[in-house]
Amino acid sequence: MADGKDSGDKSALNYGLYPAVGVLLGMAIGSWLDHKFGWGAKGLLTGAVLGLVSGMYLLVKDALKIGKK
Repeated sequence: MADGKDSGDKSALNYGLYPAVGVLLGMAIGSWLDHKFGWGAKGLLTGAVLGLVSGMYLLVKDALKIGKK
């Protein structure tokens, strides 16, 4: 890049997107499962929680990688 930063570095916005995308994707899959199997809101809530957990995992993993630099 022109400013001397490594192009592999991620911006703060990207780190904030990990949990958000995880939750939205989990909610979408959970909602689909709810409609397919008639589970009520159980799939939606489970998908949202699993999406949040996976997004936070990626966030912490990258934070630890940055901390080692």
